[in-house]
Amino acid sequence: MKSSPFFFYHHLYSSIGSLLLVMACINGENCDFSCSSSLSSLPMIVSRNFSARDDGETGDEFPFERVFPVYARGTLNPVADPVLLDFTNSGYDPIWVSIREEAKLEAEEEPVLSSFLYASILSHDCLEQALSFVLANRLQNSTLLATQLMDIFCNVMVHDRGIQSSIRLDVQAFKDRDPACLSYSSAILHLKFVPQGYLALQAYRVAHKLWKQGRKLLALALQSRVSEVFGIDIHPAARIGKGILLDHGTGVVIGETAVIGDRVSILHGVTLGGTGKETGDRHPKIGDGALLGACVTILGNIRIGAGAMVAAGSLVLKDVPSRSMVAGNPAKLIGFVDEQDPSLTMERDATREFFQNVAVAYRETIPNGSLVSGSCREKRH
Repeated sequence: MKSSPFFFYHHLYSSIGSLLLVMACINGENCDFSCSSSLSSLPMIVSRNFSARDDGETGDEFPFERVFPVYARGTLNPVADPVLLDFTNSGYDPIWVSIREEAKLEAEEEPVLSSFLYASILSHDCLEQALSFVLANRLQNSTLLATQLMDIFCNVMVHDRGIQSSIRLDVQAFKDRDPACLSYSSAILHLKFVPQGYLALQAYRVAHKLWKQGRKLLALALQSRVSEVFGIDIHPAARIGKGILLDHGTGVVIGETAVIGDRVSILHGVTLGGTGKETGDRHPKIGDGALLGACVTILGNIRIGAGAMVAAGSLVLKDVPSRSMVAGNPAKLIGFVDEQDPSLTMERDATREFFQNVAVAYRETIPNGSLVSGSCREKRH
């Protein structure tokens, strides 16, 4: 079927308008174009921008600031936001400083990626702007434009101190707990496996803020794009704490009424879902410092205690006590952990001693999975 002439000329007009905008921004001119702007100015703008420079530039360095101003920064002259200025001027941000230093070293070691690193990190004034740029360019499509998404992400992040704290505690969690995350910068760049969990988590934080503001349709649209791009499905109404690690993250599903505490580590394939029969508050509640192994499924409005460890592949249908270890399908209590937050150490290796403890624990259980007391064992013998 042939395209309508109206849509053809509409797209043509939009493309020419975008060209005008970019050319004017490269020249440092006012970038505010209205739909009624005259196209007759295009030859003059192009001529001015490609003419010899008279501002004293030598031409030895590539003019990144003039080529990437809109693409990398979102706006040429961002409004001085008091929240952002207070954070960047009066407070030292060691994580952002480290990210910039790492990006500079990586650009020197791999010059072919220098423009990518500049556009993603070095051209920005703070972590919020860089993260907004990366998210916008990962999640954009034909109907959700990168410039629109960057405005949404940046406006939410720079006005919410809770999110500002969370994005830094989250990236620290990735750096500390994920051995594949070799640097702070790798957590936000387009490197497979390491950043997708982090980026999906930060997109959720923005969507959650929008959800609370009543902008539910936009929040759900972001959830849909995150699911399509990263393979991670987090409902924007879910409540998630700080210092979270989504290791790999692929296949993670977190339901609408789920609650996750601080310092929780979640591996790939984890489902925090409902039973399919309930309405209202129907999803799991995860305590601080818990560790959920790969492909764990937790169903219903049940509680996983603080510092608990759920072994990979487990199906959890009942409450799990704090600082306990459960495993199996359905999950059974097999012991207790000594450390306060197993999520921080990520000690989940299957040693011979571990399997021996599991075998002993299973022999000492009754059919419903609860531990058998010593007196009961004596009677059974």
